[in-house]
Amino acid sequence: MHDLDSPLLDLRNIRCFVVAAEYGSLSSAASTLGMAQSALSRQVSQLESLLGCRLFHRTGRGVALTEIGQAILPRAQIMLQTAGQLVDDVLAQRNQPAGSVTIGVLPGLSRPLMSRVLRRLLAAYPDIRLKAVEAYSGEVENMLAEGRADIGIFNRYRPTQRDAREAVFSAPLYLVGRAGALALARQPVRLGAMARVPLVLPARPNGMRSYLDEVCNRRGLKLNVVLEASSGTLIREVVLNCDVYSLLPYHAVADEICAGTLAMAPIKDPVLRQAAFVDTTRKHPLSNASKAVLKVVLEEMRALDTTVKKADG
Repeated sequence: MHDLDSPLLDLRNIRCFVVAAEYGSLSSAASTLGMAQSALSRQVSQLESLLGCRLFHRTGRGVALTEIGQAILPRAQIMLQTAGQLVDDVLAQRNQPAGSVTIGVLPGLSRPLMSRVLRRLLAAYPDIRLKAVEAYSGEVENMLAEGRADIGIFNRYRPTQRDAREAVFSAPLYLVGRAGALALARQPVRLGAMARVPLVLPARPNGMRSYLDEVCNRRGLKLNVVLEASSGTLIREVVLNCDVYSLLPYHAVADEICAGTLAMAPIKDPVLRQAAFVDTTRKHPLSNASKAVLKVVLEEMRALDTTVKKADG
């Protein structure tokens, strides 16, 4: 085993040796490498000195490999190939983002958003591996704070929270129930009427629940919450199969609305809206892969926002 404290092989020496061996001529090798023959000869001599043996026989017509030179040539060629591949891989990594990226995403946005994001990533960044974790806003923000997510999408409901210009997505909430449900017949639905129907809402702590509770308390109303759920999929499931209602944005149930299995009614007095924000963790620097995913997420969120606004209009 080579002593790592002793002089190590220099790839410049190896390259000069390999090219000289392949051409059988120091002058031809020097011309190919764009260097003086004397400089190439010094490189080969340095390698011979380091190895303690002759690698070439000098002949009148050029150079010929010694027995040891012939033995090490294939391995020297592999060394150069491996070094070149290493440089190519690093450049590819630098120019083509790769690696794992974790996103904390709201249940209501995961279905319309993640397929769009993944479709683009597969086409543009095939070496990025995405992990999407569905969670409500509070948990998403915890994930960002603890570094468990690189990118997080969370909602705000209070009109005074954050500058509205920072939001990348905004949508009204609707009262959603099975198609033909009586509570949806009179539109829009006022908060007082909504308080009388059986509701399925996200489990506390939850931003929407907190804001809704505050509004109801100011008006002396109490919501009839028959089920608290920690999953957007569960909320959709029970609304589809039971005589219950929930407060959801259109994009969360667009497929069911289009299929005619669910219906919705706008809420009035007050109008309830959710504003979605995208943020990144401060726990560690963003990788190139995370930056690429963030750009795609922001673009797709804004495109979805435009689509929702057109549907509302």
